[in-house]
Amino acid sequence: MPLPAEREGHDAALPIAEERLVALSSAIAGGGAVDVAAGAEEALRSGASPAALYETLLQSYLFVGFPRAIEALFAARPVLERRGALLPASARFDIDGWLRDGESLCRRVYGKNYEKLLETMRGLSPDLAGWMILEGYGKTLSRPGLSASVREYCVVAILTTTRMWRQLRSHAIGAINVGGTRARVRQSIQLCSRVAGDETVREALRVAGLEASDAGR
Repeated sequence: MPLPAEREGHDAALPIAEERLVALSSAIAGGGAVDVAAGAEEALRSGASPAALYETLLQSYLFVGFPRAIEALFAARPVLERRGALLPASARFDIDGWLRDGESLCRRVYGKNYEKLLETMRGLSPDLAGWMILEGYGKTLSRPGLSASVREYCVVAILTTTRMWRQLRSHAIGAINVGGTRARVRQSIQLCSRVAGDETVREALRVAGLEASDAGR
């Protein structure tokens, strides 16, 4: 299925702060502590807010697990502390709100494929299907601090770096469904070359339907 068409004139590059958050996401997925710390520093220097940086770090646990997310936070916390940035207080538990927000966001990301997604996930695991809405799209990805499109660009970078092609395809489409652009999805993939390598980036662009022949669209 081709990626959705985008509105004419929406081919601008990512703002530098968002670009740095996307590159940081790739570093979290495939780099070491030094890469993550440097990426966090570059993101703040480029104008990303401490809240946006924190959300970028935090959401990674959904896609690379608690171990890498914890190590990323260990690496980046000194950077935040040097900037005098206080970490936000833990959000209160609001299961009903998370379910409501999670369903709403997941519908936006998957569009007309939302019901098919749920059917597929319930066939794989009813538990995981419920957690996807509550834990993933509700508790985590609906938090304030990052827009839905920037979150999706960061997710695209993680999935490129980890070579999760099935999910990459879905989130490349999802980024556009929540207001992103093909050009910025392409850029998010290309930003992974330092950590993931050029061959992985080429394959990711192919999977996402954004090969070089599509570069002018």
